[in-house]
Amino acid sequence: KFPGAGYEDGRYSAPPEGLEANLGRMPLASVGDQSFGQSVAINFYVASENGLMGSNTIEAAQIMGIGEHVKEMTQAFYKLIPYGQDPTPEALDTWFDSGASDATGAANRDGFSTRYLTWFLGRIEQCLGNQGFAVGNKLSLADVLLYNALAEYLKEEEAGSVAAHKREAFYSRDRTNAKVAKYPKIKASVDAVAGNANVQKWLGMRGTQGF
Repeated sequence: KFPGAGYEDGRYSAPPEGLEANLGRMPLASVGDQSFGQSVAINFYVASENGLMGSNTIEAAQIMGIGEHVKEMTQAFYKLIPYGQDPTPEALDTWFDSGASDATGAANRDGFSTRYLTWFLGRIEQCLGNQGFAVGNKLSLADVLLYNALAEYLKEEEAGSVAAHKREAFYSRDRTNAKVAKYPKIKASVDAVAGNANVQKWLGMRGTQGF
């Protein structure tokens, strides 16, 4: 079914019904008369329904694990540069070019407080498979989450009022791309999503984004 399964991407100026399933908040997924919230649950449902959760439960667990690694990486970025705060050149240099760099073996606890992009990409690289995808031999949610964190960006005509630096992965598409290029498994995973015809179809029709 992936991609091309029918759905409605609803954007609301007033709260829709059913928000109780997500503690009164968005995002919310509704399927028939059932609703559920939280991004991890929505991701799991959509991925499972569209063949993006691997070929067995081991692969599904690996996919979910990579998703958690990506979440940790994003949280580390916003700890360094709090959400809503404009980045300084010094903070971006710290994120892209410094910090812990151990990539194999037991994680060095001495570098815990300086686990920035180098550390996360080096470690995630070791988790990925060798067949051009994050897990197994086909596209999965893990690839999509890596793409979303590392390669997603808004074109000017899509950005609306979103500030220029917030349109790009980690506030700098060029620096993120240069970093990802050093990790062949991660780059292959991201490229698999970027090159997917249906992903390109969606990106071409999604219109203005407000976040």
